[in-house]
Amino acid sequence: MAAMTQAKPAAACSRQTCEGCEIRGRLLCVHTPRDVVGFVVLFVIWAIPFFAGMVIGRFWIGLGVWGGLALLFFGYVEQLLLCRHCPHYAELGFFLRCHANWGLPKIPSFNPRPMSRVEGATWLLYGAVLFFYCVPFFVISHQWLLLGITTLALVVAVWLVRRTRCPRCYHLSCPANRLPEDVRAVFLKNYPGFSQRSS
Repeated sequence: MAAMTQAKPAAACSRQTCEGCEIRGRLLCVHTPRDVVGFVVLFVIWAIPFFAGMVIGRFWIGLGVWGGLALLFFGYVEQLLLCRHCPHYAELGFFLRCHANWGLPKIPSFNPRPMSRVEGATWLLYGAVLFFYCVPFFVISHQWLLLGITTLALVVAVWLVRRTRCPRCYHLSCPANRLPEDVRAVFLKNYPGFSQRSS
């Protein structure tokens, strides 16, 4: 697990080492390549039938529009709405180092306050548009099998993320966060700058 490493924790953490941390292994505060690859694999499983159906149906304009929406979302909008409120954004360096958006540049400025409900709802809505974008195209072209596979892949991916990532994520104001209360209490002790997230 990522947090089992001996690496120095994120800059937002008040501890100098992971040794002796009571929530070590229960919080995704330090990531390994395995965490990043695991998240990417979930996306790829969904992306293969998505792109296959769009190419088979020759929906080139639709695919181009999706590409623009995805570039805008992952390149800026997600950082503005979600990422800049996360402790990972407080780490040193210009590039993110988290299991979901590893390597993306930190364009919007860091904001330690919790996400607002509007930001959370907008992030979820934009994400839904991206991941359900293919539905009308597959229905129009009667690609029922690929529609079923893409939908199933998305459901499985979301279920796995909710089960394996969300209960260990320290972005406390994320709408999907499921960090247990006992871990949350220790987090707030180790990350005092984020104590407002307890409300």
